[in-house]
Amino acid sequence: MKIHKEDTEQARRRVEAWWNHAIIDRAVIRVTAPQEPSGDGASLPVTDDLERYFTDPDIVIPHAEAQLARTYHAGEAFPVAPGVPIGFVAILAAYLGSRVSFKSEKHAWSYPIIDDPANLPDLDFDPENEWWQKSKRLMEAFAERADGYHVCVPDLNGPSEILARLRGTQELALDFALNPDYIEPAVARITEAWHRCWQEATQITQKTGGYFYWMRIWSDRPSIDLQSDFSCMISPAMFNEHFLPSLEKQTHMVERTIYHLDGPDAIRHLDALLALPELDGIQWVPGAGAGKPVTAWIPLLRRIQDAGKLVYAQCPNPSVETMLTELKPEGLMLATSCKTREEADELLKNVMKWTGSRAAAKG
Repeated sequence: MKIHKEDTEQARRRVEAWWNHAIIDRAVIRVTAPQEPSGDGASLPVTDDLERYFTDPDIVIPHAEAQLARTYHAGEAFPVAPGVPIGFVAILAAYLGSRVSFKSEKHAWSYPIIDDPANLPDLDFDPENEWWQKSKRLMEAFAERADGYHVCVPDLNGPSEILARLRGTQELALDFALNPDYIEPAVARITEAWHRCWQEATQITQKTGGYFYWMRIWSDRPSIDLQSDFSCMISPAMFNEHFLPSLEKQTHMVERTIYHLDGPDAIRHLDALLALPELDGIQWVPGAGAGKPVTAWIPLLRRIQDAGKLVYAQCPNPSVETMLTELKPEGLMLATSCKTREEADELLKNVMKWTGSRAAAKG
């Protein structure tokens, strides 16, 4: 199966301009569409062993490559193999000793291991950890085989979210009221482990041409996402005291950082995030049950842009024109999908036109 992006260099130049709050010729947009795969049409390997779907290179890699071959990557969308093990969200918890089970061929889950906050387990990175070794083996296999595509780091998620996995979400929420003293030190220790894992992973993955994580934003400099979905459950004062120091440290650990702001309940922390001088941008996700189209959040996205931060947002194809009309194209990245390759190419032509129309109106 052949995986190829024809305009890679031009896409890289546009994304690099985005990182610098500039545009070359049009707004930056990631566009994907289904296409017929090329290749010999050989059947994909199957197994009844759920764990093998996550860990066996002979199964994981052909499935990932088949998906990439079936996808047209237009605009600033790059073909990127998912973080491995695929479907394993917040895998850092497993690297720190959490027990793992498999729910389906697409989902794995980790379980709490902190019963007593006064007696925390070892939260240091262990290069001999079973799940780290499995991840490393998969990344190395992908990197060695990658032809026409890139490889991203595992889904490490954020240190505060990892603490919620290790302690249990409900238990951690109660700890904020009953036993908060251990939280910030624990998050700090997990942050060090997070950084070490990211360093080890990028030594492998960036050999395929840039730094990638699950957002699939290209960068030729060290880059990563920041997250704290658990923050939706706590007040700004709690967030600022217990989580913000770790987030600020992460912005110093990695040169380029984009914060994953997920859902209306996370907006209460936006001012604190925008005040982080080294944070590059915000990815806005309306979240489950928000009940509003992405265009309803344009005032929020303007607020982010006015604070001097980059914006990354997904939106349906019909909303692209509105987003480009209402927001500054400099420092704006959109992600969308189309039904066909032809539709994707037509959309890119329109993005060029809409960007030019906005510039003309502004001038």
